[in-house]
Amino acid sequence: MVLLDSAPATAASAGNRSQTSFDADWRFLRDDPAGAESIGFNDSYWRVLDVPHDWQIEDLPYATSENGEATASPQTYMVPNDPSLIQGVPPVIGPFDANADLPGGYGPAALGGRGQGYTVGGVGWYRKHFTVPKDALNRRVEVRFDGVFQTADFWLNGFRLGFNAHGYLPAIFDLTDHLDFAGQNVLAVRVQSPNESSRWYSGSGIYRHTWLTATSDVCIPTFGVQVTTPVVAGNSLIHTAVEVRNDGSQTANAQVRTTLLDPGNNVVGTQTSGSVSIVAGDQTTYSFGQWISGARLWDPEQPNLYTARTEVLMGGRVIDSNTTTFGIRSMVWNGTDGFLLNGKRIKLNGGNVHHDHGPLGAISLDRSEERKLEILKAAGFNAVRPAHTPFSPHFLDTCDKLGMLVWNEPFDIWDLPAKAANDYHLYFPTHWQSDLTTFIRRDRNHPSVIIWSIGNEIAADPNAYGPRLADHVRSLDVTRPVSLGGADLLKIGPDPWTYLDVFDFHGNPGATDHAAHPDKAITQSEVPFNSNYDNAKLAQASPWYVGSLVWAGWDYIGEGGIGATTATTGPLAAGGLVGTVGYPYFQGFCGDIDLIGQRKPQNLYREVFVGHSPLEMVVLRPTPPGTQQVAVNYAWYDALESWTWDQAQLLPLNVQVYTSGDTVQLLLNGLLIASNTVQDSDKQMTNFSVPYAPGQLTAIASRNGLEIARKTLTTTGAPAGLRLTSDVQNLTTGRDDLAHVLVEVIDKEGRRVPDAVTKISFYVSGAGNLIGVGNGNPRNVDSFKRPRRHTWHGQALAVLRPSKSTGSLTMTATAPGLNYATMSLPVR
Repeated sequence: MVLLDSAPATAASAGNRSQTSFDADWRFLRDDPAGAESIGFNDSYWRVLDVPHDWQIEDLPYATSENGEATASPQTYMVPNDPSLIQGVPPVIGPFDANADLPGGYGPAALGGRGQGYTVGGVGWYRKHFTVPKDALNRRVEVRFDGVFQTADFWLNGFRLGFNAHGYLPAIFDLTDHLDFAGQNVLAVRVQSPNESSRWYSGSGIYRHTWLTATSDVCIPTFGVQVTTPVVAGNSLIHTAVEVRNDGSQTANAQVRTTLLDPGNNVVGTQTSGSVSIVAGDQTTYSFGQWISGARLWDPEQPNLYTARTEVLMGGRVIDSNTTTFGIRSMVWNGTDGFLLNGKRIKLNGGNVHHDHGPLGAISLDRSEERKLEILKAAGFNAVRPAHTPFSPHFLDTCDKLGMLVWNEPFDIWDLPAKAANDYHLYFPTHWQSDLTTFIRRDRNHPSVIIWSIGNEIAADPNAYGPRLADHVRSLDVTRPVSLGGADLLKIGPDPWTYLDVFDFHGNPGATDHAAHPDKAITQSEVPFNSNYDNAKLAQASPWYVGSLVWAGWDYIGEGGIGATTATTGPLAAGGLVGTVGYPYFQGFCGDIDLIGQRKPQNLYREVFVGHSPLEMVVLRPTPPGTQQVAVNYAWYDALESWTWDQAQLLPLNVQVYTSGDTVQLLLNGLLIASNTVQDSDKQMTNFSVPYAPGQLTAIASRNGLEIARKTLTTTGAPAGLRLTSDVQNLTTGRDDLAHVLVEVIDKEGRRVPDAVTKISFYVSGAGNLIGVGNGNPRNVDSFKRPRRHTWHGQALAVLRPSKSTGSLTMTATAPGLNYATMSLPVR
C-alpha cells in the first residue's frame, strides 16, 4: 500500500490545489482473472512496478532463451536476401512471435502480426492500493491517465468509474464520491489490446504518466484555461479564458486573477475580475485581455515562452491556481503566401514520427521524448507530424521549448474499417465528439501546434463526418487552420476542398490544383523519401506550397519492411515491395533516423538539398553478381559512410556523392579516380564506380571552379575495443531521467568499425538499472530487456534509468576478444 502524502509532488502545487505523481507501486498481471476489479481481490502474487509500463515490449513468458544471432548480420535486410543468412531465426524470441497459435492462453487474438512488428497484446490488469494524501482530505480528488492502450475499464473500490476508447488520449475520473478518506483504496484498470488494434506498434498497458489532483469544490477544471494572441505587433494582445466550476452544494462567489510572466519569469501584466456567482453544479468562463509592449515572439529559431498564472479567489483568498505556458505568435495560411509565422514565410521540412521509443516500446518518459526531438532538430527537421495519434503532453512541451512545429492529428481512422480489424473505428461513431474535444482542449495552448488535422487517409466518408469534425474543431479553436492528412485520397463523401482550410496531399500536388483553388495553401503531410528532393524544389518555387513531411522521420516498430532496401536484377515497380516482407522484418525501416537515434544515408542527402551541408558521401553495400540496389517507394539505399568493406581488391563499389556543387572530384589514396559534373537533372547527386582498395577515399566539391567542401572516408582497422558515449553526463533521482548510452566497436586508433557485428554484454551496478537495449537492424529480432545485444553498423544502445536514491550508476560493456569499456554517471 502506498502512502501518497510521502510521495514528492512532480507538478506545481499552488493555492488549494495539489498535483502528485500516481506512477509508483502498481501491481500488474498479464492475464484476465475474474473479479480483479473487487477491492478484496488477492493480488499479492502480482508483479509490482511503476508506470509508465508497456507489457508488449517485454519478453514473452514462453519465449526461447536464444539470443537471435541468426538475424544480426548487417546485410540481411536487403530484399531479396540470401535465405541462409536468416536460417534458424527463432519464431518466438523476446517479445516477438511469428506463429498463428500461441501457448499459455494467449491465443491468436493477441497477435499483432506485421503491423505490430510481431509483438503480442492481449489483456492485462493493473491495481493500485493507496491511502488519500493528507492534503487531499475533504477535497475533490481526480485521477488522470495520460495514455492507456488500447481500451480500458476503470474501477475504484469496486465501483466502475468508466471506460476509455481512445488509447492515445487522457482518461480522467473524479474519485471523490467513492474514496475511503480514512482507510485504504484500490484503483483497478483492465486493459484490452487485441490483435490488429493498430497498423504499427502501439504498445499495451498504462504507458504514459498518471496523476492525482486535489482541488477545492470551486476550481479550474482540467484543460480549463485557453490563451490566445489575437494581435501580434509592437503591442501584442493576450487573451485568457478561464473556466471555473462549482462542484459544491452551494452557490459560490468567485473572482479570477491572471498574471502574465515573460520568458525571464518577470511579471508583465496582472488583471483581476469582478466577483461572479456560480451556482452549485455549474461553471462560468472569465475572460481577460492584456497588452504587452515589445513582446518576445515564439518561432523555431527563438522559441520564447510566456506563462499565464490563473488564480481563483473567494473572500480575497486564493483557493485554486493553475499555470499555462504559451507563446506569442501570429499565423497566416492562404494560397498567396502559403504559411506566414509572425509575417515570415515558413516552409516545412518535416518528418512523421511514431510514439514508440525503440527498445522502450511505448513507455513515455520525459527524457526519451526530449532526446528524440533534439536528434530530429539536429538532423535538420523543423516540423513533426505525430502519426497519427495524440502524443504525450511532454512531447508537445518539448516541441514548444525547442521550436519544433507540429502537425497535430487525433485519428488514423473514422467510422469505416480499413487499416486494422480492431482499430478505433469500432468506437468512433459514439466517441469522436468527446475525444476530439479532449484533444483540442488538451493541446490548444501549445505554440508549436500550427495546424489541426481531423484524420489520416480517409478513403470514404459516406456518413459525412468530415464537415462535422471540421466544424467541431472550429467551435473550440479558431486560431489554427483545419486540414486532413491525405485529403486527396478521400474519394467518397463530401468534397474536402469545401470544408478544409489547408489542403493536404499524399500524392503529388501541382499548379493545376492550386489554380483550381487559389485561396488555399497546400501541403504534403506524408511523402516517401524518394519524393523529398522534388518537394523541396517545389516549395522553393511556389509560395502556395508550404512543404512536406517525410514518411518517416524516425524508424518505428511495425509495418515491417515498408522501407526495405531492394537488390534486384532490374527496375522494380513503385510499391511492388510493400506487404511482401515478412518475419523477422519487424521495423518499418523508412526513417531518416534509425530505431536507436542514428542518422541514415537519406538524412545526409536531405542535409544537402535543404542547404545545411555542401557535401556528403556514402558507399553502397555490394550486392550479389548480376543485381543492383534500387531505392523504391519508401526505401533508400543500403549505404554507409565507410571505406571499410569485406571486398576483394579491384572489385568496384558504387560511391554516391550528394552536393550543392557543380563538380565533384573523387580521389583514392591521393590519385584522381574521376571527375563528375552535377546538373539540375542529377538532383544534387552523382555516382562513381570505384575499384576497391583500402586507404582514403576523398570527395572534393566545387562550384564555378572554386572548392566548397571536401570529405574523406578512411579504412579502419580490425575491431579492438568498445567505446561508450552517454547523451547526459549526470542523472537525477527523478523517474523520468534516463541515460541513452551508445556503444561502438572501435579499432586501435579509436575509429568506429562501420559494419562490425559484435555481441555485447552489459553489466550495470549502483544507483539504477538497465531498462532497454537495441540496435538499428530491422530484422534482428531479440530481447530488448536482457543485458546483451549485437551491434549493427558497429553500434548498439543501452538505456539506463536511475534509482530513487543518490549515488553512482556504473555500466560496463564487454565483447569477446575486445577491450571492455566502462562509464559511471553520478545520480544526484
